[in-house]
Amino acid sequence: MAVFQVIRVEVSNCMSGISQQGGIASGVLDTIKSYIPKVQAAWIGGDADEFAADVGRKIVPAMMELIAAISGINLNLTKALGIVDQCEKKCKSLVGGLADEFGGI
Repeated sequence: MAVFQVIRVEVSNCMSGISQQGGIASGVLDTIKSYIPKVQAAWIGGDADEFAADVGRKIVPAMMELIAAISGINLNLTKALGIVDQCEKKCKSLVGGLADEFGGI
């Protein structure tokens, strides 16, 4: 039995939820991008172009940063699980070595 077995299930559940949030954020970005031409078509005057440029300069990069941050969470959790697995393996090895030592006494 792994020491971190219960934690792994919870981490997996969290990662699933985080992935869903990343998908939602991507969907929001796609929706925002789809509204730009609609607003430009309905807006009369040069401000429509400035609005589109503002969205491209401010909102789109911020959303991309958010999406990258969400993806980074799962990437780092995956790395953390790998470290836990390595620690688990090392602990089993050390305990096995101690058992052999004590068995020889």
